[in-house]
Amino acid sequence: MSKPIASIRTFISETSSHPEPVVEPLSERELEVLQWLACGAPNREIGQRLYIAESTVKRHVYNIFGKLNVRNRTQAALQARKLGLNPQSDFMSQPWEGSPR
Repeated sequence: MSKPIASIRTFISETSSHPEPVVEPLSERELEVLQWLACGAPNREIGQRLYIAESTVKRHVYNIFGKLNVRNRTQAALQARKLGLNPQSDFMSQPWEGSPR
């Protein structure tokens, strides 16, 4: 298991001792979405890069918010950074279909 995944799982298990329901760890796909989200990619681009529908990205983002106990993309990105999850490094270097050339 990679260090970022282990730290996210540790964070979730440590913060789930509240009276809130037990929170499950982020899935591998949610971690991928979180990496793109952390670098500021919009849902449409995340979907194109991961070959999934934009609606699927939205569902993953919703699940991520719940699992990390955050309310928006900025908080999720900050939480990802705190947990050692690095944003996708090639976000700005690779054009995507919808970007102007």
